[in-house]
Amino acid sequence: MAEPRTINIELPECLNLPDDDLAVLRTTFETVITLVSGGCGGPDQHLQRLRDGKWDVSWDLTWIARARRDGVYEEATGGSKAEVLAQLDRLASLHEVEGTP
Repeated sequence: MAEPRTINIELPECLNLPDDDLAVLRTTFETVITLVSGGCGGPDQHLQRLRDGKWDVSWDLTWIARARRDGVYEEATGGSKAEVLAQLDRLASLHEVEGTP
């Protein structure tokens, strides 16, 4: 049996996470690994079929941010937290007239 492969990630010293938050972080990483790997073999057949059809395939993980106020809803997607929040802020500002909601 092969040795398990691991990823070590340094957490900032200022980040003092309780055990339950660390468990959530671990579960999140395990979920991302499962999504990327498809459980080792899951997405491979689809990827191969697309590439056989001459598709150039790429993917990445995306941030999603949502804002709701009264009956108004906005949603933005982006490659980073800063990007998605800036986009969401711009979309929400479209509902204001001269700074007034």
